[in-house]
Amino acid sequence: MSTATTLEAVTSDERAAALLAVEGEMARIVRAVRITLLETAARFSPEIQPSGYLVLRQIVAHHPTPPGAIIASVGMDKSAVSRQLRILKDLGFVTSVPDPDDRRASLYAPTAETVERMGSIRRDVQAAYADILDDWSENDLEQFVRLLGAFNDGIERR
Repeated sequence: MSTATTLEAVTSDERAAALLAVEGEMARIVRAVRITLLETAARFSPEIQPSGYLVLRQIVAHHPTPPGAIIASVGMDKSAVSRQLRILKDLGFVTSVPDPDDRRASLYAPTAETVERMGSIRRDVQAAYADILDDWSENDLEQFVRLLGAFNDGIERR
């Protein structure tokens, strides 16, 4: 076996090990995100599911918004988003008005109380991330954001 062949095998083995490590770390992130989402949704209201919280977060960030934009953003199917919108409206967390461009559709907006509660939760989440990343240098933090963004871009292009 030549030196070049040996180097390729080592590089290939190292890359395979690194890819497995990425998979393992992503599994840890998914678990952490799932737990955080469950806790955050329950903190907002024990009456809403995590999927409803994702829908609500999208409405707070972009309102008034039609269901189609919510579906595209959160990656849920139409029936699940419709169900969550109905629940959120019944609980008084969102309001709806007819869409002026399509009177058959509705636009959804958060209530003032919802915006206030989401703001409080958002500040707490940001404080938790700040605490976790407190000992990271600005350069490390910028690289993390850049690499995580590149990773997400790659996933979205698939």
